[in-house]
Amino acid sequence: MHLRKLIIEKVTWFIAIAIGALSMGVVSLGFVAAHAASGADDFAPLDPFSVYKDPEQAVLAVQTGFDTDSLNIRVIAYDSADSFLEEPVARFDARLDETGLAIIPLGNLPNADHAFVAYLDENEDGKLNRNFLGKPTEPYVFSNNVRAKLSRPTFEQTRVQLIVGAVNIMTIQD
Repeated sequence: MHLRKLIIEKVTWFIAIAIGALSMGVVSLGFVAAHAASGADDFAPLDPFSVYKDPEQAVLAVQTGFDTDSLNIRVIAYDSADSFLEEPVARFDARLDETGLAIIPLGNLPNADHAFVAYLDENEDGKLNRNFLGKPTEPYVFSNNVRAKLSRPTFEQTRVQLIVGAVNIMTIQD
């Protein structure tokens, strides 16, 4: 009976701590929301990519998750499952900044589903180099941060809805 009482006390203590932590989180979030609504400028935006929004077009932010000497980012866009990885609708070139980020305005691409492949063009030859098995030898990523494992991803796995004024984010991992 003593063990049962000890367990009940511990569970009650854990629940009290959890409720206290949750209430502190709600209070903190409420403060941040109220402060942001007041128009104060001394808080960083909750979405660090919001500074790259463009009210005229969709934007793609490609970042690297590692240090690299390569500065060239190439992005290929596809607009359907039929043309995916075969017939791009657009190509974009960009340079990484000192933080490893490239911002790519998507111009005239319509508000619709698109899939993207972004890669570091390490040797600046304008194409994604591959080994004899067809596996890419340069760092790359598909939209939705999909990484190909044993087979090519599908358009459905990689498609994103482009929305004017929104920033889509891709992260190239080594």
